[in-house]
Amino acid sequence: MEAFVHAYFALAIGYNLASLVRADWRGKGLAPTDPVPAITLMVAFYLSYAARPLLDPIAWHTLILIFTALIARFGVVTHLVGYDRQGYASTLARMAAAAINAFGVLVFLAVLWP
Repeated sequence: MEAFVHAYFALAIGYNLASLVRADWRGKGLAPTDPVPAITLMVAFYLSYAARPLLDPIAWHTLILIFTALIARFGVVTHLVGYDRQGYASTLARMAAAAINAFGVLVFLAVLWP
């Protein structure tokens, strides 16, 4: 399961880095979200995930549950129904953003309830 968690973070951070590069080159990112805060948030969540050995199990599970709810709400639902489709570079960019985060939700639910 660890490989899937790392894959999610790599995909999420990579998507936002690609969006940042595209915004620098073409003036518009892949998605309407600001990639810099998104990358910062992903790194903070990754560090929280990695801190598992240092945290009380209840505290760690609570953090991961909150994180899972946040990516479900702001990473899946918002990309599917919360933004105007014109804010995306393409339909593929929009679906990729939602799919990456849906993958993350599934991975973290599996981590929480093995």
